[in-house]
Amino acid sequence: MDKQAMLQLLTSLAEGIAKTFGRSCETLIQDLTGPGHPILAIFNGHVTGRHIGSTEDIFGNQQDEIDPKLLQQNWVNMMVVRGTQKIKSSTMIVHGDGYCLGLGINLDVTQSSAYAEYLAEQLQIDNYLDSAFDSAKQVRLEEIFDSCLREIGVPPEQMKKADRVMLIQLLQRQHAFDYQKAVPFISEKLGVSRYTIYNYLKMGQTEE
Repeated sequence: MDKQAMLQLLTSLAEGIAKTFGRSCETLIQDLTGPGHPILAIFNGHVTGRHIGSTEDIFGNQQDEIDPKLLQQNWVNMMVVRGTQKIKSSTMIVHGDGYCLGLGINLDVTQSSAYAEYLAEQLQIDNYLDSAFDSAKQVRLEEIFDSCLREIGVPPEQMKKADRVMLIQLLQRQHAFDYQKAVPFISEKLGVSRYTIYNYLKMGQTEE
C-alpha cells in the first residue's frame, strides 16, 4: 500500500476512534520521515493544543530527529504527564515503501485519575468491622478463661476430671459459651476433645 492510501486508511481509523471515545480522546497521524515529523491529520487536537502541521511532540516540545530505533516498535498504553494533565498515550508505527507513519491515540485521563485517587482515599480502611469484633471477642474469651483458670488454681495439664468439670461450670456462669468458637478454643486449652467439652456441659456427669 502506498503512502497516500495508508494515510487515508489511518485517518479513517483515527476519526472513528476519536468519535467513539469523545472529546477527551485525541487521535492523529504523524509523518515520522519528514522534517520535524509534522502532523498530517488530527482529531480533538484541543487535548494537546496541536493542529495539522504542528511539529510539537505530545510533551509540547519542538521535535528533533527521532532515533530510528524508537520507530521499530509500537508504544502502547503509556502515561504522559504534562503539568497537571495526565494522558494515556499509544502510538502505532506503520512502515511502508519510503514512508513511516505514526497513529497516535491520546486519552486525557486527568479527571478520571483524580476521581480514582479520591475513591482510593474514600475506600481506605483500617480493618473490617466484623473482623475487629471477632478479635475483640477472642480477647474477651481468653480473659474469661484465664480468670476462671486462676479461680480453679490448677494448671490444665494437671487437672483431673473434677477440676475440668468445675472449670466448665465457672465458664458457663461467665457466659463464655456465648462466644462463637468457644468450644474449640476451650477444648484446645484443656487438651481434650470437643465431644468431652459438650459432655462436661451436661452437668459434668459423663465419662472422659
